[in-house]
Amino acid sequence: MPPGAMDRTGRSGLGLVALLLLAGCATGGGSTVRRPLGGPVIHGHVGPAPAPRFPSGERSSSRYADTARAQCASGIASACVAAYGKEVASVAAVANAVNGAMETPKPPELDKLTRESIEEKLVKCADTARSEVLLKHAAHFPNGGRPTTAECKQLSTAPKFKGKTWAQQLGIEMHEVALKCADAVLKNLVPGRFSLEQRYRYDRATKQKKPVSADEEKALVKSGNAGELKGSLVPDVVIHTGDLLAVQAVYDFKFRCVNDGKQPEWERYDRGHPYHGKNQEEMYLDAFGVKPLRITPRLGIIR
Repeated sequence: MPPGAMDRTGRSGLGLVALLLLAGCATGGGSTVRRPLGGPVIHGHVGPAPAPRFPSGERSSSRYADTARAQCASGIASACVAAYGKEVASVAAVANAVNGAMETPKPPELDKLTRESIEEKLVKCADTARSEVLLKHAAHFPNGGRPTTAECKQLSTAPKFKGKTWAQQLGIEMHEVALKCADAVLKNLVPGRFSLEQRYRYDRATKQKKPVSADEEKALVKSGNAGELKGSLVPDVVIHTGDLLAVQAVYDFKFRCVNDGKQPEWERYDRGHPYHGKNQEEMYLDAFGVKPLRITPRLGIIR
């Protein structure tokens, strides 16, 4: 999936500036730089460059420096020279400064008490969801309201779940109840610092992720372009600092149809999927930088 707009105009632009400056050091004058492997041709003066244009009198002010740094962040090489040329001693140092600007600060870890409170409440949500949904369908399962392996494989008779097995229907319904419960408890524990079923685009090559809003997702589906969402990640629960990109914890509810005491597995991506050969745990860890945890009824948190 493509990285976010900020990644294209800001971070990749900064990397490009470093390449331009290094190329200038090697050639010693103006040149035309081409991205390797048949990439787009980029024309730029990488020797002594004219300073960017600013209003009269601005050059000697802090406002001039701020403007230069802002244009440098947008990938304008001459602005980088203006902003950093007198502050560093070499082209290599300029590259280091650019690379430092590209790094995303790691969010602070959740404190132990907050994490324990969150996990305790989410486990209760999972238990409640299983009990509530099975009670609703108790008449369909004569074995004390608990589905057997054979019953889990049967197709549902509900029009809403046409073509789905009972295992799939019960899993969907339990997720809905659990997420509703999670929303209520997390609003009290970490208000403004959690997301439920938040979709993220993720670029494995750049390690960049970008939240997809509900409106954007609906628009893509409505326009027949839902395929653009393939390869995106949707954890059940994300705890963050208030910034959707500053992720502190990731949880997924897992509901087995048969209550046999076995741990539910992470889902593996099918052949043809961008992440084929990986499972959810591996991709969540790769994208969010924190170990994702499973929450399942009766067993609780699986680490």
